[in-house]
Amino acid sequence: MTVQEKITTGRREISGTQCIRRSFAIVRLLAGGDQEGEKLVDIATELNLPHPTAHRILKALEDEGIVERAAGSQRYRLAAETAWLGVAPFNRCPITRYASRHLEELASMTGDSVLLSVPSHNDSVYADRRVGNTPTLVRQAEIGSRRPLGLGIGGRVMLAFMSTARMETVLKNNAERYLQRNFHVQTIQKSVEEARTQGYLVDNSPLTREGRVAAVPVRDVTGRAIGAISLVGPRSSSFDAKVERVLPQLRNAAREIADSLHRQRLAPNF
Repeated sequence: MTVQEKITTGRREISGTQCIRRSFAIVRLLAGGDQEGEKLVDIATELNLPHPTAHRILKALEDEGIVERAAGSQRYRLAAETAWLGVAPFNRCPITRYASRHLEELASMTGDSVLLSVPSHNDSVYADRRVGNTPTLVRQAEIGSRRPLGLGIGGRVMLAFMSTARMETVLKNNAERYLQRNFHVQTIQKSVEEARTQGYLVDNSPLTREGRVAAVPVRDVTGRAIGAISLVGPRSSSFDAKVERVLPQLRNAAREIADSLHRQRLAPNF
């Protein structure tokens, strides 16, 4: 192979890898987007892509059944095929199965909504939830919806118990996304440090002006965060007092979920 042929091959490999990364970025954006879909111009702007490039990738994803256009509009959203692609991986990720009982018990005991979130690349995904007496406080926390990791209180708790390198990478990659929601990375960093010191975090919800959240991490045997449990209630002194009372139960639930996952991984596979 000549030098020129090697250069040409290398360029093709870079171009192919870049296209794959951009495709996944679009899929993640749509996964966290509105149910009515997203406009091409908004997708291109959010991901800093040329419009023709964004359109070409969307067309390919549409041809493969991964993306569809909302009926009667030019908005793009994820198609049903993505749900079927996710069935097998979901079954291999049993955190929701082990967390279910604890979410039920916490919601019943407190009357508040309880969320289970997990990290996914630079995002936090709501894996499960139980809705309490004030559903409006979690109307933006549908199962499967995404937020920039670190925007929500549960996300900040997860960042607090990741490696320093991973935390810094996420904060850097999400800095512009935070600003789009009127949050500065320094504010989120301060919360992360507080969560690391305390082992939990209580703060006002970034999703609603009326909500307040108490979150604890679900950590694996190495101490790394693999999820977070969040209790969501109204901003009030009574909610804060309740958090003080139930914090041991929140932490115990997180610990039992982690223990169950560890035992499941150690179990012999006959």
